[in-house]
Amino acid sequence: MKGKPIQSICIALLLVLGVASTQAGAAVFTVGSNGEGNYTSIQEAINNAQNGDTILVSPGVYRENVNVNKELSIISGTDPSGGMINRTYVIGAIPVNDVFTIRSNNVTISGFYIAGGPSGIDMDREVGISLEGVQNCLISNNTLILNDIGIGLNNSHFNLLDNNIIGFGTSGIYLTQSNENELSNNVATINSHGIHIDNSTNNTLMGNTVESNEVGFLLSASRMNTLENNFVLRNDNGVGLDNMAGSNTLTNNSLYMNGIGMYFNGSSGNTIYLNDFFNFFNAEDEGTNTWNSSTAGNMWNDYNGTDADGNGIGDTPYVVNQTTGSIDYMPLVENVSSEETLENMDGNSIGMSM
Repeated sequence: MKGKPIQSICIALLLVLGVASTQAGAAVFTVGSNGEGNYTSIQEAINNAQNGDTILVSPGVYRENVNVNKELSIISGTDPSGGMINRTYVIGAIPVNDVFTIRSNNVTISGFYIAGGPSGIDMDREVGISLEGVQNCLISNNTLILNDIGIGLNNSHFNLLDNNIIGFGTSGIYLTQSNENELSNNVATINSHGIHIDNSTNNTLMGNTVESNEVGFLLSASRMNTLENNFVLRNDNGVGLDNMAGSNTLTNNSLYMNGIGMYFNGSSGNTIYLNDFFNFFNAEDEGTNTWNSSTAGNMWNDYNGTDADGNGIGDTPYVVNQTTGSIDYMPLVENVSSEETLENMDGNSIGMSM
């Protein structure tokens, strides 16, 4: 009878040791284009890695299309202060294919310079970093140029895109049927669409900069998204909502020197307040949207009303569209910070860091 308890204890110890060895078994692989690492290609390292492993990629040029089908951290060894020769470039070997395709949850891609080269065959086909049906991925500190889509999410949720720079493509960042994602501190410049949210809900876009695009932010058939503290500069159209985009909140955004600051086409039920408008034409609204909260509206550079009681709220409303009843009933006045910002950025541009 004594043998069974001893046997049970031994089995339990073996199980504990097995779990510990699995947790401790996460490996770090190195990749070097000149043969200085464990592998010479990123894909080769992925093929030999296990869930939870880390792949460190040395600076160099890697011409490959990478398929990530495991839970991995793929980190560039780029030294941001080291100049162009110390960067890690990944260039798609097959132009019509995505450069990075992520098909596993819990993947990190960080620190790469990624270029695919638009195919010219089927627009919006080739993607720099493509997330397909995944969750809890981190895409950070990458620079992506000359891709049809810089970063694309399809049916992907709860992911974080932070501090990426995307330019010279059709869409800088494109989300379709993707919910509960966070896009923060990204820069999208010189694209057809800087950041495009399509048929997606409950995404948070915070602290991003969209500059010199045809449309800075475009929300199509998307609901309950939040755009907050973004900088929208020198786009043909700063922010556009169309195709029944509703119940979105746009607050504390700065829209400067766009052709049209913000427009709503076939979209109603959105709330817009505490934004700073300084554009050639500030707003067009063909729907029924709310242009102030219960306490404050927006700052309009062409507002001609007065503030007799000095409470910072204009005495007369700002009319966006009288016909549809799109009116800011609490326009803000005396915003000195916007004038200072415009003076500071005079003649300057965000540009691409290459």
